[in-house]
Amino acid sequence: MELKEILSQMADYTSDSIVITSAKDSLDGEGPKIVYVNKSFTELTGYTSAESIGRSPKFLQGIKTDRKTTQRIHQAIEAKRPVCVEILNYSKEGQEYWVEVNISPIFCPDSKECIYFLATERDITERKNAESQLIKAISKAEAATIAKSEFLANMSHELRTPMNGILGLAEILQGGELTEDVRECVDAIHSSGMNLLSIVNDILDLSKIEAKELEIEKYPFKIKDALKNIKDVTSLSASRKNLNYDMNLNTNVPDWLMGDGKRIQQVIFNLVGNAIKFTENGGVSVSIDWKDMGGKSSLMIQVQDTGIGIPDEFHKHLFNKFSQADTSISRKFGGTGLGLAITKYLVEMMGGSIGFTSKINHGTIFYLTIPIDAAPKQDILQSEIKVANENSLVGVDLQHINALIVEDHPINQMLAIKWLKKLGLKNIDSALNGFESLTLLRNNSYDFILMDCQMPELDGYETTSLIRDMEKQMNTRTPIIAMTANAMLGEREKCLLAGMDDYLSKPLNFNEFQSCIAKWIGASPASDTTSATATKSGTLDASVPVDLSRLNEFTEGDKDTEEMVINLFLETAYESFDRLKCAQLSEEAEEWSKAAHSFKGASGNLGAVTLHAICSDAEHKGEVSREEKDMILSSLYAEFSKVETYLKGLN
Repeated sequence: MELKEILSQMADYTSDSIVITSAKDSLDGEGPKIVYVNKSFTELTGYTSAESIGRSPKFLQGIKTDRKTTQRIHQAIEAKRPVCVEILNYSKEGQEYWVEVNISPIFCPDSKECIYFLATERDITERKNAESQLIKAISKAEAATIAKSEFLANMSHELRTPMNGILGLAEILQGGELTEDVRECVDAIHSSGMNLLSIVNDILDLSKIEAKELEIEKYPFKIKDALKNIKDVTSLSASRKNLNYDMNLNTNVPDWLMGDGKRIQQVIFNLVGNAIKFTENGGVSVSIDWKDMGGKSSLMIQVQDTGIGIPDEFHKHLFNKFSQADTSISRKFGGTGLGLAITKYLVEMMGGSIGFTSKINHGTIFYLTIPIDAAPKQDILQSEIKVANENSLVGVDLQHINALIVEDHPINQMLAIKWLKKLGLKNIDSALNGFESLTLLRNNSYDFILMDCQMPELDGYETTSLIRDMEKQMNTRTPIIAMTANAMLGEREKCLLAGMDDYLSKPLNFNEFQSCIAKWIGASPASDTTSATATKSGTLDASVPVDLSRLNEFTEGDKDTEEMVINLFLETAYESFDRLKCAQLSEEAEEWSKAAHSFKGASGNLGAVTLHAICSDAEHKGEVSREEKDMILSSLYAEFSKVETYLKGLN
């Protein structure tokens, strides 16, 4: 038996369809013709070998076959490069079926000429049907959750407006001359209004949590200021009950911390408010300590009271939404039972943990640990001199400031260039990778470098190391500012360890970008406060997949620029899908993560918030199974389709 016959029989044993086409285009313009199909192909399509050989594979396509996918196949064949796609085809009986196609060129060993294309096709119809049903179910569930969250948010906002009026007028009356009876009534109105406002705020926070819109930020803050704010608000309630009320801040706690000060303040406030509410005699105490164990720093918070305590049978339900230890408590003390649920959410979102001990009629102790670092000196200084919403720099001759941007993704590079120009810089060079930047540095000098961390061939960390080696010979040092879509804890430290001087996280924020540049060129922000781009990016309408304020940062209202940016984003997105699919099929975890990381940065900077979040999740799933990656890709495809449709509708 000849080798050709043996290979043909082996191909017939595989469950995947195998199609081989000639690499030469036919005269009729239909493209490469089929020269071989295996048994699985005939079983899947219903066409015999005789009916298939000599025809273009296009005869399997139909009205629902995606034209963008066929165009990508055509481009890959023209370029003689591999491509991985999922495509809808039709059998001889007209039945739709999905296949996962992996097309590879076959070259002649002698002439290196492409002579054939080998396509392996796996039937994924069942999986695609299941995905379709799952996507529909998820969409319905998400729509219901969004509707509920929007209702809660709208209701909360609507209630806040009249409540502010009620509280404001009550406070005006409290400052006037009133009889004792009238003052008691006014005080009761104000107290009831404050309680209602607290409930409204809890509902608003809960709706944000459920809609996944509540974010934890990171900035320098003074813990003493947070504690002072809490005590100023809660001291009156404690004094009216004649409670001892103490706050103890250990001397080893840094003055400045790097985290979400407002959320930490909210957590402590919720616990203190409950402690005062449920304590009639004795006191309430708050203790703050600081632990630094092997570079891992944590804030240790304890809130203790001598109140009514929590029955053992209710311990496991305490942090549930709308949960209270006893329904009679709501009648006596008021409240919705949301405070502790929100507190637990916030603590866990900050990477911490919360627990408690309690004894009936002897009180309760809540203790929580929140991972948090001491604020770096440079951030403290910047925080103290920060002026919000500026859009230019003063105090330095910007005509002679030279900047270098090292960024491989065109969308991210474009945004950085536009923002530097917006700040008044004129001399801006750019490089698509580390090697290009080294060439530029050999022939030019720069006042600072914006360095992307994740780049092919030579990443930002390696490039920085090489730059520092070059500078040792010239006795110079150029400030290098990292730009990365990786917001994981420790990323700043990793950048500084690599030799970088500062850190900006993607999606970039204009205020942070401006402040960082000002710091490293010795400039100061101007006093102008008209910048609209300083607002934080993020869509407010859940039905809109792109934050147009971010897109406007590229286009500044110019339609031609808008069309160019959109086309550039979509083109690079298609390339990202190809990279992800090939990485999935070849089971290359690192390549999968790099492709998702690149897609994440571009999506975030363009304002595709949900797509950015899915990419962020995908980035950390490089080691998961092929099946799980199928589900991730399906989610990416679904969200990207929304983004693509929306962007194309703008033109």
